[in-house]
Amino acid sequence: MSELIYVASIARSLENTLLGSEKITRMVFAESYEDALKILAESGFGNMSEGGVDAMIAAEELKLARFMKEAEGIKGLESFALRNDYHNAKALMKAKYAGIEDASFMLAPAGTLEVDALKDAVMNDEYGALPDLMAKALAEIDAAFASAPRSGRHIDEVLDKAMYAHVLAVSKKARSIEKYWRIEIDYANTQIFLRLRKSGGSERGFKDAFISGGEIGIDVFLPLMEETDETVIEKLSYTCVGRGIREYAPLKSFARFEACKDDEQLEIFKKDRYDLFGVAPVAGYYVAKKSELKAVKMITTLLKIGAEKALIKERLREFYV
Repeated sequence: MSELIYVASIARSLENTLLGSEKITRMVFAESYEDALKILAESGFGNMSEGGVDAMIAAEELKLARFMKEAEGIKGLESFALRNDYHNAKALMKAKYAGIEDASFMLAPAGTLEVDALKDAVMNDEYGALPDLMAKALAEIDAAFASAPRSGRHIDEVLDKAMYAHVLAVSKKARSIEKYWRIEIDYANTQIFLRLRKSGGSERGFKDAFISGGEIGIDVFLPLMEETDETVIEKLSYTCVGRGIREYAPLKSFARFEACKDDEQLEIFKKDRYDLFGVAPVAGYYVAKKSELKAVKMITTLLKIGAEKALIKERLREFYV
């Protein structure tokens, strides 16, 4: 318990370093990309890293990964670090099959696995020391690629399924974190379904990509494959992704759909952020920081291409502070 109180206290302190609504809003209405970078630099974002916004975001990602290392051993929090592990596994598998020797530009900071150890395992097809679910997924990909065309999409699908099974397994004792992941699975499945319908995909394609573990079963989606857009929107608006569907419907905007997902996930922890005896302050800070990094990347990218302010605001999430 003392370890949890210590890490939760650090998280509460780190909340003061988040950009927050005022600075994010200033960035949205900045005159230029360069002005937005000045706002970030003045806020101490990215430790004044050289190399533009990508370097600044990378520096903040590294700081966040180091903070989460402090939380190792606290129930449920390992699940967030696993996301980096599986991202790196996907990147390394794609590099292996594409013949890319240096995949460092594709990698995220280490999660629960050291990057070099994961790289050695993937490149040498030696998965014995890796977590069981990841090892089985990697072996499955190798077996499929031995006799079928190689596809980055297949790598993503197999490892995503393994990741979500893994994070649900380790977050069972932390109900709020488990809920976070179940929301993510439902939104992911719904987005896969909507995109497949839009592109004329098949029922088989959806079955192959469907991720288990959410509240919405595959039996809800399959009868809607041949229905009209209006019927799909109406039926899904009564499910746990209803808020996202209602935001998506007017303009078929996945930006608003994803923003709703992020907002709902953040809300899980926001109400309990002052409880130093629970995981909410740590999980809430982590989720808020990831949302902030996503917002910074989005705003600066759109400013760089001279996008309309309305397009930027459409993609904004709710703020933690």
